[in-house]
Amino acid sequence: MLIDRNIKYRDILILAIIALISYKLIDNYQYIFSSIKNLYSIVTPFVYALIFAYILNPIMKFFEKKFKLKRGLAIGLTYLVIIGVIALIAVFVIPNLVDSIITMIAEVPSYMNTAQDFIDKVLENKDIYSVVQDAGLTEHLSAITSKTGTYIVSGLESSVSSIVVLTTNVVKILLGFLIAIYILLDKESLIRNAKLIICMIFKQERGEKIISWIKIYNKMIGTYVGTKALDSLIIGIIALVGLIIMRAPYSIILAIVVGFTNMIPYFGPLVGIVVSATVALFVKPSLVIIIVIFLLILQQFDAWYLEAKLVGKKVGVKPLLIMVAVLVGGGLLGPVGMILGSPTIATIKLAYDKIVENYKNKISNNKNADLK
Repeated sequence: MLIDRNIKYRDILILAIIALISYKLIDNYQYIFSSIKNLYSIVTPFVYALIFAYILNPIMKFFEKKFKLKRGLAIGLTYLVIIGVIALIAVFVIPNLVDSIITMIAEVPSYMNTAQDFIDKVLENKDIYSVVQDAGLTEHLSAITSKTGTYIVSGLESSVSSIVVLTTNVVKILLGFLIAIYILLDKESLIRNAKLIICMIFKQERGEKIISWIKIYNKMIGTYVGTKALDSLIIGIIALVGLIIMRAPYSIILAIVVGFTNMIPYFGPLVGIVVSATVALFVKPSLVIIIVIFLLILQQFDAWYLEAKLVGKKVGVKPLLIMVAVLVGGGLLGPVGMILGSPTIATIKLAYDKIVENYKNKISNNKNADLK
């Protein structure tokens, strides 16, 4: 009886301590978030290093297996390839991209006038004008056009300022790029120690299960991101060729936007179409419908054929679950979270299916035992 009473008091004490800690955490949330932010700022180079090491690891392994190179030489060749690709992009793509963005910002007022003239010509049609007038939209069209121009200018300027902010972190990125070399050199040792720590914290059996699921998640990310990147590259190239043939304005920028946003399932292609249509509306309104139709056909080709061939069979998750994962991932981690949403939900679904299967097997075994 005394033992039960002591256990009861101990449980109450534990709950009281948990409640007190929770209260203090909530009461000082601003200080806690500030501390976490400062800590993240300190460890940012190491976070970059882990990301770089994760991305470069497949290339390094390719050189090791294909050419039978030692680890150091494989890493050196990997870095030479990456630096070469970055140099080519810096020489051939970035200058044109920056010039296009600067030109776009400078010419926004003239684009607004073009759009206004296009609206005026449309409204010259009496049937269309009467519909617009009956809806009470006539007096708002000019205001909408001017406000849209303001939003575009501010959006482009904020994009430029974001690039400036990114350049302020270039030292951390370079440090991460260098630290990644040492992570790749000692990869096996680091992985072995990480597994040991997991097993020490969660005990051997549970730790091994966690490690197995980490391996599955890692495979899911590699499979999805790799195939989706290839899919988006193909879509971006097709978009670039099509936009150049149509003589669309800022074809390179729009193709990059279409290719990059295609990495985000379901919502990404829509964003690419809207951005392309908006730019065309203010620069070359006569091409808006053609560009939208072309990108819609391209999106359907990707969804029903290309993506189904490359990505669809690799993930194996219902569209609704992927949409939820994309929205949740975007809310938590932004674009990166939206990209990682699919492999994350695929891993969770696998874990859920495994738990359900084990539960059904357990019930079946219990029934068989009762029959005996």
